[in-house]
Amino acid sequence: MRRAWVLALVALTGCVSPLASLKQHRTLKIDDATVTLRWGPEDEVTQLRMTQALARALPGLERWGTLPSPVTLSVLPSHDALETVTGRHGYGWLRAWGTFDEILLQSPRSWPVPPRDADLAEWLLHELTHCLLFQRSGTAETWAQLQIPLWFREGMATVTARQGYRYPSLEDLATWLAEHPDFDVFAEGEALSQHFFDQVYGVAHHSMTFLVRRYGDEPVVRVMSRLRAGDEFDRAFTTAVGITPTAFAREFRNYVRLRGFRGFGLPVRAPGSAP
Repeated sequence: MRRAWVLALVALTGCVSPLASLKQHRTLKIDDATVTLRWGPEDEVTQLRMTQALARALPGLERWGTLPSPVTLSVLPSHDALETVTGRHGYGWLRAWGTFDEILLQSPRSWPVPPRDADLAEWLLHELTHCLLFQRSGTAETWAQLQIPLWFREGMATVTARQGYRYPSLEDLATWLAEHPDFDVFAEGEALSQHFFDQVYGVAHHSMTFLVRRYGDEPVVRVMSRLRAGDEFDRAFTTAVGITPTAFAREFRNYVRLRGFRGFGLPVRAPGSAP
């Protein structure tokens, strides 16, 4: 069964009316990246903010490399338009969707809470990370079949964009996971995300943070290289990190369950204080 993000490809060919209204466009070259910005008449002011947000966001990709291919950023006029084009209905929290070479963004004009400029840059960096992951892991013909699990791709994006503050803490996740012992966020993240968005993305963020703190950034880069060479995700991860995804998930669950994030040992006392 193909992953949910492949629906975006189907929607782009079958539901083009919202995209057809985006008549204005211009191409930006920022550092080594090329981004074509598309917008409709309602978003003439918005596109100026997008240009500034892109310039602010793109340097954040440097830890993983550069974008090999150009990206198109389409500013859609409403949430309904975003749902129509992506084919993802009932995801009220969705604001943007990134594929191999396309970012679909709900116009900030229509967000329930108007985003600050810093918020826009953050969300664009998140989506640009998806583009980079797919481009460095596959080609325009192969990326949609890669089956990269949600925890890895969303964790990579939230870590890159430093979005941990938006999701539950490790302490909160420990409680939630204990209350739902049958939930397997690593294997069932797609299905769980519709109703448990905060918790699923929280697990993704904290598990990727756990990964790069323990093993560094380089294994993530190697995972992308192995995927591009033709490995399936489990093999690519095992080769690049030195541990299977299943074993890594177990490590992370134990880290959360045992509250490893709290630290160990006795507190440091001031000199001369009573034991």
